[in-house]
Amino acid sequence: MTLLIIVLIVTGLAVLAVAYVAGQHVYLRRQFQKKAQADQRLFQRIRHNLNERLSVQEAEQRFKLEPHTEVLRFIQGNTDFPLTQNDRLRILNNGEALFPALFEEIDKAQHHVHILFYTVQDDHISNQLFEKLEQKVQEGVEIRLLVDGVGSHTLIGGERFKALQKQGIQCGVFAPPRLRFLPYMHFRNHRKIVVIDGKVAFTGGLNVGDEYLHRDPNTGFWRDVHVLIEGESVLLMQRIFATDWYYTTGEMLEENDQYFPTFTRQETHQRDQQTILAQVVPSGPDMTRPIAKDSYLIAIHKAKKRIWLGTPYFVPDQEIIEALNAARKRGVEVKLIVPKRTDNPFAHYASFHFHKQLLPAGVEIYLYHKGFYHAKMALVDDHIANIGSVNLDRRSFHFDFEAGLFIYDRHVCRQVETIFKQDLQDCRQLKAEQLFQQPWWIRTATQLSLLMAPWL
Repeated sequence: MTLLIIVLIVTGLAVLAVAYVAGQHVYLRRQFQKKAQADQRLFQRIRHNLNERLSVQEAEQRFKLEPHTEVLRFIQGNTDFPLTQNDRLRILNNGEALFPALFEEIDKAQHHVHILFYTVQDDHISNQLFEKLEQKVQEGVEIRLLVDGVGSHTLIGGERFKALQKQGIQCGVFAPPRLRFLPYMHFRNHRKIVVIDGKVAFTGGLNVGDEYLHRDPNTGFWRDVHVLIEGESVLLMQRIFATDWYYTTGEMLEENDQYFPTFTRQETHQRDQQTILAQVVPSGPDMTRPIAKDSYLIAIHKAKKRIWLGTPYFVPDQEIIEALNAARKRGVEVKLIVPKRTDNPFAHYASFHFHKQLLPAGVEIYLYHKGFYHAKMALVDDHIANIGSVNLDRRSFHFDFEAGLFIYDRHVCRQVETIFKQDLQDCRQLKAEQLFQQPWWIRTATQLSLLMAPWL
């Protein structure tokens, strides 16, 4: 009798959990359809700043981008995010490069600081950030802080978050779970964007917390990449922040030069030599197709020389696997860096299934041994680099809100190539015999983890 009661209770709880997840899924899908409509309304208000955008045809003529114009056209045609010209792009390796650069730019802020992160902790480096934001509020600078309702649950549930609001910092929580003890893991805002005065922006793979400065003994050394950019791409990152902020808080940013400044162009040969071309690529469940995945697919299909990828989680759609194997058949060099160990055991074991499909085709897989590899990078031939928040997994492709930066610049691509080569020094190549001779318990864990692959 006791056993029957236990079974009934467990079954009842399972049914309630499934009903909750299904209900959240339907509810959030409907909400994000409304968000997509609101996004378009807001974009109509700032479109005037992009009317003179650089066309793909003009880019081909002036910058010789012909090998990869299909990627440009796809992104522009499906997101309405145009190709942009930028004056400066700086790659920031790890937290020790990001946070000093971020704090320096915040110190310069005159009008506003807009911050969007999936995870903001309540710890030492986070409080350094909070203190700077509180100081800027005292100077009359507008501060808006938007965090994800699950990724930043520690901060949201504490007194520090309330104190920030009392100090005059405008705070928003994106899609907070209805039941805090049963958070919904899909449809999270995984973006990491900071926009300062509409002129400088940051994006990449890092969040805000001590672990990103190698201070967490469980993860140890944290390998990651971020970028600082100045130029027209900042307008598009501001657009992403503005639409997410409007959805969360109901506040619509004013259409003015403080938030969306007009960037002037100098049509000179010298200007062309200095220009860095890039496209901001948003993706998420409020869009009609998986933009991040499809952008990767087109770039992979068009590659002629090499495809180098770095990701902390490798649980992709089968289309990605087939595209990488097809690239190898064309003679394209394919390298993949993943961490030796991750913070998600299900994703870790599930990835072995996909590794087994790639190794026979000649794809080189490297396991990062120095610490936790969390960078999200790609290098295609000598023309395209990608840095952002997108993992090569199904959650990033289909369920989460993401943002990346496709960069069409040979100089930046050479920098990314150097970074990849440096990271490879801290890797060991995965051999087929290691993978196909795994003990039974790892093979079992792989099969069980695959059951969760659509949600990883």
